[in-house]
Order: sequence, then C-alpha cells, then structure tokens
Amino acid sequence: MRIWIQRLGWAAAALVALAILGFYVARLALPEPLFPSDEAAYLIRALYPPQVVDTLNPYVATANNGVHLSVIRAVYELGAPLIVGDRLVNSAAYLGGLLLLWRASAAKAPKPEQLALLLLAIGFPYYRFAFSNLAEGLFVGVLALLCVATGRWYRSRELTHAVLAGALGAALVLVKPNGVASLAALGGVAVLDAAVSGGWRRLPVRALLAGVVFFAVGNLIQIAAQEPAEHPLAFYVSSTYGALVALKPGPHEILQGLFSLAAMTSACAVLVGAPVVIGLSDLVSRWRAARSSPDGGRFIADGRDLIFLLVVLALGATVAMAAVFAMKIASTPGETGRLWGRYFEFFAPMVWIAAAPALGRPVGRVAALAAAGAMLAGLAGLIVCLHTGIVLFPWDASALTAFFANDPVRAPLGLKTPYQALAAAAVVLAAGALALRLRAALAGLWLTLALAVLSTQLDQVWEAGLIGQRSALARDVAKIAPALPRAGEVLLLAPDANDGHLGFLGLDARPRVILGPAGDAPPEALAQAAAVVVSGADRPPGGPWTRVYQGSELSLYRPGAAP
Repeated sequence: MRIWIQRLGWAAAALVALAILGFYVARLALPEPLFPSDEAAYLIRALYPPQVVDTLNPYVATANNGVHLSVIRAVYELGAPLIVGDRLVNSAAYLGGLLLLWRASAAKAPKPEQLALLLLAIGFPYYRFAFSNLAEGLFVGVLALLCVATGRWYRSRELTHAVLAGALGAALVLVKPNGVASLAALGGVAVLDAAVSGGWRRLPVRALLAGVVFFAVGNLIQIAAQEPAEHPLAFYVSSTYGALVALKPGPHEILQGLFSLAAMTSACAVLVGAPVVIGLSDLVSRWRAARSSPDGGRFIADGRDLIFLLVVLALGATVAMAAVFAMKIASTPGETGRLWGRYFEFFAPMVWIAAAPALGRPVGRVAALAAAGAMLAGLAGLIVCLHTGIVLFPWDASALTAFFANDPVRAPLGLKTPYQALAAAAVVLAAGALALRLRAALAGLWLTLALAVLSTQLDQVWEAGLIGQRSALARDVAKIAPALPRAGEVLLLAPDANDGHLGFLGLDARPRVILGPAGDAPPEALAQAAAVVVSGADRPPGGPWTRVYQGSELSLYRPGAAP
C-alpha cells in the first residue's frame, strides 16, 4: 500500500510539472512579444541599423548584447519565423542548461533526489521569461555551461578551465550584462578554494589568463557582431546601462535600494533557503572532519562542491546587483517598490540541483531546523515587504507571483483568490516537513509545484487579454503592411512605448513613431505624412483623412477626403 501511495505521489508531481511546462510551451507560438518594452527592443536592435532606429523610434532602449543579438540575427538569416524561432532557441538553452546541470550535480544522488530535483526543475514556472524573446533562457544555458566546466575542469585542467571561464564569461555578459555578477562569484569561489586547500600558487596565473581571454573574446564578439563598445574594458556596457551606473543616488534612492534588497533576500530565503543551509552545513561538516583527521589533511572541494558554491555565490551577487539597479532607478516614476524576481528566480532550480549531493545525505537535526527557520524567516520578511510598499507585478516575477495581493492603485486586478495566504501556507507546510527531517528534495518539489500552480493561474488571468490583443495586432499588421505607400513618410501614433515598439517591429521599421495621445500629434509631422497608422481607437487630428483600414488594434489613414 505504501509503495502505491508513493507511486501515486510521483505520478501526481510529474503530471503537475508537465502541465506547467505544457502551459508555457503553448505560448511559444504567440505571434507577438508579451513583454514588448524589452523583447521588442532586443528584436528591433538586432534587425535594424542604429541610425534607422534612433531616427524613426528613439524610444527604443539601446542594447549591445552581442551574443543575444547575434542569435536573433542568425534566426532571421536562417529564414525561420523570427519571434517563434528566437523563443525556441531560448527555451532549448534554458532546458538544456538545467538538464546539463542536473547531470553534473544530481546524477550520483539517490534515485528519489534525482527524480524530485528533475521534476522541480521542470515544474518551476520561470518559462514565462525563459520561453520569450528576452535573454533569460539563453543566459541560463551559458551560465550552466560555466558551472559545469568549473566542476569538470577546475582542478584537473587548470589552464583549460581558465580559458573556458574567460570565454564563457565573455559570452555570458554579452547575453546579459548582469552576468558580471556571476563572474565575480567565480572569483569568490577561487579565493575560497585557495584559502581552504592552500592552492594560492597558481591562482594569479589562472586569474590573469582568464582575464585576458575574457577581454579578448568579448571584444572580438562585439566586433564580429558590429556592436559598439564604449570602452574595450567595458565592452558589455551599453549607453543605457552606462547612464544608469553613472547616476548618483540620494538618501531616498539608497533607502529604496535597501528595501528592494530586503524583499529579494527574503524571497530567496523562501525559494532556496533550505538547500543553501543544508548544502553549506554539509560543506562545513566535511571541512571540519578533514581538519580534525589524524593526518590534519586539507579539505579539497570536489567538482560538485564547486558548482554548488558558484551557483550560491552567483545568486547572492546577482541579488546585490539587482538592488543597486533598483537604487539607481528609484527616482524613475513607476520603477520603485518592485520585486525584480526576473533577475534572480532562475537560480532557484539551479540551487536545488546544485545542492543534490548534500540533499542525498542524511540531514542533521540542527541543519533541518535551520533550513526550516530560514524558509520561515524569509516568508515573514517577504510578507512584511509586500505589506509595506513592495508590489508583485506578473511581468516582474514568476514563482513569486504566487504571493500576489491586489493593489488598488498599482495592480488592481480585482482577483478573489487569496494567493498570498495559499502561498504562505505552502511555505509553512514545506518548512514543517523540513523540521520533521523528511526528504528535503521532496519538500522543495511540492513547495515549487504549489507556487507554480498559483503563479501560473495568476499568469493565465493576467495574460489572457494580452494574448488576444497580440493576436489581433498580428492580424492588423498583416492587413496594413502591404497597404502602406511605397514612398513618403509613414507615421505611427501610439499611446505608449509598448504599442510603439510592437507596431514599429510589425511594420518592419517603416513608420516614424510618435508617442502620446493621437490628438497631440504635431501638425507639421501630419502635414507631411503619406499615411498614418494609429494604435487604438482614436483618429489622427486635423485632416481630412480617409480611413483605409480599421482593425481592433491598428487603423490606417491616408490624407484626403473619402471619395
């Protein structure tokens, strides 16, 4: 009977995890980006020359992520559907990276831990970003390669690892510039390992070699991708990020950054506090055992230990970097009081997988209670932050949106489901299972699936309207594009940057974008227009105008009275 109950539990977990995956696989075929502010910006910057974009649509943020942009261009050159093809590359990189990490860290763990961690990775709902045209999926794939290379060759082939670390590090920061936090974590792992094992002698040579390769490969990638670099030593910093870094925060901004840091740290404790505590406890126990051995031997961390330390330190460095980012933009309207889960949540399945060796060993009572305590402390901190100004937006987080609560001003979704209470209950139950010293991997699996179900259900509610709107937009673009005049200026009047980016991308960079209410469009620009595309239900001011096409999202007008 017990065996049948266990099998039923595994089957249920597998069905839930695969259902979460299937929900997001279906979104791969959507005709338009769901997060146009960033997704469309990447696609636009990849396809069109800077002078064209800056002239016709100056609202598009700059981007010089040479690797990510090159992948988009490669999809285009191969003739594949651009938006869907890029998503497929990102999804393959994300799933492939997690599978590679699982094989490196969990393959030798007991079978229950292997299966639980595999299902945890499959069921974690980061797909809303990893299966998009954002860089997150590709980033996880490259980061996983760096972790696996470190575990495989850090000791056995020191110089080979240094070369690989430099090259993969350059690729990582050219997928997303915040990859520099993971490189700082790799440096921290090297220093910690040298301090414990006494391997200081060759560390400077390895660091120098990795640095030379990093800057050489990074600049070569940027040259090949024809992406300008502000400086050879900062080849991965775009002008947009450079301007943010140069901002000098005041006391208010510093407080906002610390507030964001508290919220993100609490969220991390909820998601990965247990594997971090158990993994570190296991490492410390083995280090103490080595020191107290009769021969007084040094503790030599194996490859899986190094992977675990790298992932944990990379998470910490990324959260710190995200807090600095939050501090820098705190004076921007609409950017304060947000929980930037998109920047760090993908570490959750990576940390659980990397902790597989420790999770597969017996967990002591003190470690079990500490793991449960970390999770509960994180829950308390997160709830406090969410009730004192932090708002969870569906476009900012994945699993953490399970803690969503309606905000009458900033997030008035009007939902009746008590998401936050249900998510908190799931955390308490998982912490109780840990305290009772049940299998930590199973507790993590069921907590992940519970949060995934809640967040995915919220995601479906939030994005159902958006999906319909994007499909209608694609239909309108298909009708309007061939009807545009071959000569003369075309204007696109859009209420905001999101609509402007989508229309500009869909119409193949043909129109000049003007943001704001259609009625406020400059008369001198309208007077010279051969056609005007309007996003929304408004008409262009002045006239007379003849409406050539009316869609639910876009309409096309030409000057002159209707015959």
